[in-house]
Amino acid sequence: MTESPHPGIRLLVAESFELVRMGLRLLLENHPTVDLVADTHCMEDLLSLAVQHKPDVILIDLQLNSGNCLEYIPELLSASPQSKLLAFTHISNDHPHLQTFCSGAAGIIGKHHSCELLVKAIHAIHAGQIWFDRHITQLPLQTQFDSNPSREIQTVAITSDQLGLTNSERCIASLACKGLSAREIGLQLSITEKTVRNKLSEIYKKTGVKKQIELCLIALHYDLLQ
Repeated sequence: MTESPHPGIRLLVAESFELVRMGLRLLLENHPTVDLVADTHCMEDLLSLAVQHKPDVILIDLQLNSGNCLEYIPELLSASPQSKLLAFTHISNDHPHLQTFCSGAAGIIGKHHSCELLVKAIHAIHAGQIWFDRHITQLPLQTQFDSNPSREIQTVAITSDQLGLTNSERCIASLACKGLSAREIGLQLSITEKTVRNKLSEIYKKTGVKKQIELCLIALHYDLLQ
């Protein structure tokens, strides 16, 4: 078989349900811009397939491994560092989505969406964008960040000092960006959960976000992980 001179985006799929995998195979068979290199329903196979195929994008079902796949995402991205990860889910809950982004995913899309939108999301994260599904996260649909690291520092990096955050707010913001709940932050800092929530409200106002998941996603640009 003659290799295409313009290969598509190399996609690896990890999906729990065979019926969904079959549908994706049919969708992507002979697709002009996306090349499905392999698919699996098993986390262990996913790790080995990622090393073998070095895909551009990995589409991973958040219900993989009985819903306990998040802990494997850093290992997966370490095994295939050139890959971008797009989470595939039917769950409408911000907390696991926050954890998904904290683990290293570049985007989340709901399973109820059209095939056309799925392909669009694959293209978006491959191009260096971050993909938000407004139906499951209540965030803007997508945000593009500059893929040039040197330019990114010059144009979008803003320090927490410039935002007017106090020392305690910077501390709470840092822990929140690591995925800790208000209760967990309170226990770690020996303050009440109510105090943490009040502080978070002030932090959201100063950073221009509305939720913890949004704060997490802008953390690098606002230098909130220090």
